[in-house]
Amino acid sequence: MSGLPSLRALRYFHQAALHQNFSLAAQSLSVTHSAVSHQIKLLEEWLGKPLFLRANGRVQLTSDGERLKVCCMHTFREIETTCEKIRARNLNSLTVSCAPSFLAQWLIPRISRFTERHKDIALTFQTHVDIERVRNEQSDLLILSHEQLVQDDIAATLITVDYIGPVCAPSFSNRFTYETDFSTLPLLHADTKLHAWAEWAKKTGARGDFWAGKHFDNLTLAIQAARNGLGIIMTPQILVKKEIREGSLIAPLGFAEVDRATWMMVKASRKEEREIELFRRWLLEEAAMVG
Repeated sequence: MSGLPSLRALRYFHQAALHQNFSLAAQSLSVTHSAVSHQIKLLEEWLGKPLFLRANGRVQLTSDGERLKVCCMHTFREIETTCEKIRARNLNSLTVSCAPSFLAQWLIPRISRFTERHKDIALTFQTHVDIERVRNEQSDLLILSHEQLVQDDIAATLITVDYIGPVCAPSFSNRFTYETDFSTLPLLHADTKLHAWAEWAKKTGARGDFWAGKHFDNLTLAIQAARNGLGIIMTPQILVKKEIREGSLIAPLGFAEVDRATWMMVKASRKEEREIELFRRWLLEEAAMVG
């Protein structure tokens, strides 16, 4: 015996259970009353249990029928929602999700090179780092700095190992070394990266109060504050390569490797889709460039 009954029988039962009436179910399905009755009879025989009580020309669900009704409601609703998403998704589009700082500092300055190469692919950007939105296909891919790989249903491509370090404006008056007591310096913090300074200090042995200082809503704002001489910000190297090359920021102590990496994450079942594969190749090319 198959592990599942006839899908047609389940569909007919679902409508009959919703309407509590075989005739109304038949109308909704555009079939005859006898067709509905026949399919439900086949389903009951397959289960070995009655799903309806029949009396005086009326039907009423049994307790087993009620259980199957709830299951069918959830299952058919999920099938309907999934099919709607598949139909609605533009095959020539990509929704890219990442942190606001990565989008502003790294992706937007480079993305024209992708769009020039692939003019047929429309891009949409979202500023969040919720992997569940990739699972439910609200986002096509997520770029995320992460300490370890996630579950098997997510395909992750390593973009770059993460390096972080303190940066400031060239005109910043307080010079510092690894021996400096950082408690004496105006440190800047991004609320989205609250542990960045402590992470760096643990790796390098630097000392000081790494929690005091000015706080900003996100790393992009904190980097702009550093560019304007307000203090020192701890930032991933990948986000400030352009500023360092141009001279608007300096990194007096360089950058230290940390136990994180930047990954591109997609739903495993979608990893070979054309648009996703093209974006992956481009992203790896860009990350491999110097500066």
